[in-house]
Amino acid sequence: MTELSKLKGPLAEALTEEAVAAFLKDNPDFFNRQPELAAQLRVPHAERGAVSLVEIQLGRLRERVVELEEDITQLMSIAAGNENLFRAFSHAHKALFVAESEDDIHKALRELANSLHLVVNLRLYNGVHHPLHRKSVDAVKAAHFCGQRIYLGRLRKVDGDHFVTQAPELGSYALVPVFKGKELGFLTFASQDGGHFQPSMDTLFVEQIAEHIAILLTKWQANE
Repeated sequence: MTELSKLKGPLAEALTEEAVAAFLKDNPDFFNRQPELAAQLRVPHAERGAVSLVEIQLGRLRERVVELEEDITQLMSIAAGNENLFRAFSHAHKALFVAESEDDIHKALRELANSLHLVVNLRLYNGVHHPLHRKSVDAVKAAHFCGQRIYLGRLRKVDGDHFVTQAPELGSYALVPVFKGKELGFLTFASQDGGHFQPSMDTLFVEQIAEHIAILLTKWQANE
């Protein structure tokens, strides 16, 4: 084919690379009208030498199909994970609906922990089981919460020990306040995986379970 740089006269001035590109964009059916030309054109390729436009297009389509298949697989995996989360938390809520004591709450949370393969602990400022120390909690909040109500991220074991039993070293945590008029304590989810809990994660499920627990505790305290 004749290179643009070899053209002479007015045609060379009009037929620039930009003009050719603009023409092809404005006429997407050009190669449909010129099928022989499409088959004859060859484009340099770093690994395969010269290849036809048809081969390039087919290659790009194959790559796009692979990308779409990966996207679908990822979406299916996310959907399956969300369904498992929903079932686990729904079961925990059902157990809390029939809870009659703090021990019943801890039992429901142990079952939730087993379902999620995480450490799940409830610690209250006036709790019977491992009561929280407000000064220690305030120190952790001052260092990590940065004005946020919920903390998602890594903690050192010395800080994690305030919230869970056998806290993982440099594990990741979701520290969720149990709040009803005042802060009663913290519901904590912990993972050995330092990247499991991240600030960008949605907190709807953990907030709902913490709110349910707060309602129960407040109701029991009012009946004492």
